[in-house]
Amino acid sequence: MSEQSGFLSIESKNIFTILKKWLYTEQDIVFRELISNAADAIEKFSALQQDEGPAVDAASEDKYPEEKYTGEITVTLDAAQNRIIISDNGIGMTEEEIDRYINQIAFSGAADFIQHYSETQKNTIIGHFGVGFYSAFMIADHVAIETRSWKKGAASVRWDCRSDMSYQMTEGTRADHGTDVILYLNESHPYVNKEGKLKADTVYDIIKKYFAFLKTKIYFEGPDFDHALVNDPDPIWKKPEHEIQPEEMKRFYRKFYDDISDPLFWIQFESVDIGVRGIVFFRNTKNQTEELDGCFRIYNQGVYIGDNIKELVPRFVNLQSGIIECTDLPMVVSRANIREEEQKDNAISLIYECLSQEVTIGLNQLFESKRQEYEAFWPHLNAFVKYGILQDKIFASVMTRKVIFEDLYGKYLTIGEYLKNGSRSEGVQEVSRLGAVPQQDGGSVAGEPTEQKTVYYASDATEQAHYIRIFKQCGLNALLFDHVIDQPFLRRQELVHPGTKFIRIDSDMDALFQGSLTPEDEADAALLTKKIQRAVGARLGKLELKVSKLEQAGITTLILHDEKSRRMADMLEIYGMLGAGDISAKEAQSKSTLLVNLNNDILRYVVHVTDETQANLILNQLFDLALMSQGAMNTDYVGDFIARSEAIIGHYIQR
Repeated sequence: MSEQSGFLSIESKNIFTILKKWLYTEQDIVFRELISNAADAIEKFSALQQDEGPAVDAASEDKYPEEKYTGEITVTLDAAQNRIIISDNGIGMTEEEIDRYINQIAFSGAADFIQHYSETQKNTIIGHFGVGFYSAFMIADHVAIETRSWKKGAASVRWDCRSDMSYQMTEGTRADHGTDVILYLNESHPYVNKEGKLKADTVYDIIKKYFAFLKTKIYFEGPDFDHALVNDPDPIWKKPEHEIQPEEMKRFYRKFYDDISDPLFWIQFESVDIGVRGIVFFRNTKNQTEELDGCFRIYNQGVYIGDNIKELVPRFVNLQSGIIECTDLPMVVSRANIREEEQKDNAISLIYECLSQEVTIGLNQLFESKRQEYEAFWPHLNAFVKYGILQDKIFASVMTRKVIFEDLYGKYLTIGEYLKNGSRSEGVQEVSRLGAVPQQDGGSVAGEPTEQKTVYYASDATEQAHYIRIFKQCGLNALLFDHVIDQPFLRRQELVHPGTKFIRIDSDMDALFQGSLTPEDEADAALLTKKIQRAVGARLGKLELKVSKLEQAGITTLILHDEKSRRMADMLEIYGMLGAGDISAKEAQSKSTLLVNLNNDILRYVVHVTDETQANLILNQLFDLALMSQGAMNTDYVGDFIARSEAIIGHYIQR
């Protein structure tokens, strides 16, 4: 071949300067682009071999000889000459192809490119204009190509180009088909250490990051690396489920995500129609102490694109970790963002929906066929499932009725299961009128079983321990809504279960336990009311005082909150409009009642006792106990409570 030299055909000569200035912080892209090109060249050569019969050169009609072909890529760090060589045994190029594809840069309107893109848009440049091979000049002032085409009789070609865009083509030295791209670095380059040597570990890590699962083998040679295999062409997460040993998958997860804990379980998925496959790992949240976002790594044809791309991964799914591989994903080369004009691309939305659907199907199958495992995983899935329901319509349409709650006896129930028969503790068939749950949304025909329309719940097992104890004494049941996400999630449940009331167990106890007064009780109730008002006085605050006669004689006093106003107060607290410990402010927002049980022996004693001092002591003690059961006792009265308690003990000893 004759020598050829000249300048690259491009409308603006300062394109390389712009690349270096604007994209200098993303030099790793060079390896992504050049190794991707090498992989493409190998794929093209493999495709030629897979055609019917020996491959044919359309131009010369000469058949390329058949051979047992294994494509591979080698990245070499030549420390002696401070250069990086990326070599493949792919299809190679002829002199004409170099002139067509390399010398004439495929920019559409380079002048517009220079004028249109400002500093604020620097991160989208490469993706819009397909710089590809020319990203090499981001890290090298001199780039060379040694290549030989697969075509019979093709000569080896060498191409050299410098950052002033001057190039020269001469006869090359490569004996076999394929291409070497040679990057000549200077000593000030970040890949060169203080001693002037190439940083082999850095380059190895970059290649592994971008090509961990490329199906073409990549080998790395350099200081301390002797033809080391960088990637895993056949990773375990791509294997059929029946071929996977669980311990192997767990080891892969721990290593890949640098997590000391095993995943709880995983869901593999594949959609041939839209060209996507992957795996979702459900993470061990260490009993909800580690509910940070997970990490989804996105690959396009085996090449790493980025993490947690919001256009592809539903927000709730991103609470877990996983891998997604696409076959044809339009991405910006310089960054892991989808091109703005392609954000509404059907393929992208289909991948998004596919991921949501696969997670939905997987969890639904776990609930339906492996309920025991589902319950064992629930402490880790709790927030994920509820957040997903609030965020994603596809997920919510299936999983809303698959949410489970722990009841007062340690058993997991869905809302539907609770409504059906979960209002009573297991083994309790009948609790007479005491255990009957009021039908607040209409009654039923006499003699027919009544469907429960009220779901009682506790939001804090410690603060509401007194009420929980009462429920258990009565053989009743309630669900624990004790996660931070449960309050907004509760509103969703009310929409899903129309006609059903959700009442916290410290609300509406009077109705629950069939409280009432007969005409004969009115006088005692009025007398007791006066004694309480006189004894407790201003401490009652805005509490409404109600005397009733509950069938459960063991109850003395209870503080009950109106459900709607209490929720409003809780919401104000969540949004920072009320302080977390501002009890008086919360009381001002909520409607609360001090319920006093006239059917209790202590209260009946107080009604008839003539010793006012003794009555005052008992009533104040009972009032403080009611406040303590709510965690609402004012610290100013703790001393009085202790003194009364000691006095009661002393009186008991003296008897």
